[in-house]
Amino acid sequence: MIVKYFAYYRKDVGRKEETLLLGPVTAIELIIKLCEIHGDVLKKRLLTEDGARIHPDVIFLIDGRNIDFLSGEASVIQENAVVSLFPRIAGG
Repeated sequence: MIVKYFAYYRKDVGRKEETLLLGPVTAIELIIKLCEIHGDVLKKRLLTEDGARIHPDVIFLIDGRNIDFLSGEASVIQENAVVSLFPRIAGG
């Protein structure tokens, strides 16, 4: 799968995107794996304090579809999917 990072997530991981040989995995399983790979800075941004849920400020798309309109954290990501991660950013 391809994981694309936007805004300050790019700085946190040091790249725009990466290819991972994973799948199928759920959205929460992917986030936990990304935190294992990239460390505490990303973990603080992507997971809630207890580390059990995806932080509500994360916009998580699977092939352009928001997981909020799929099965949430239980949404299954296939190995050929494109995942996009955006922070919710206030702006004008």
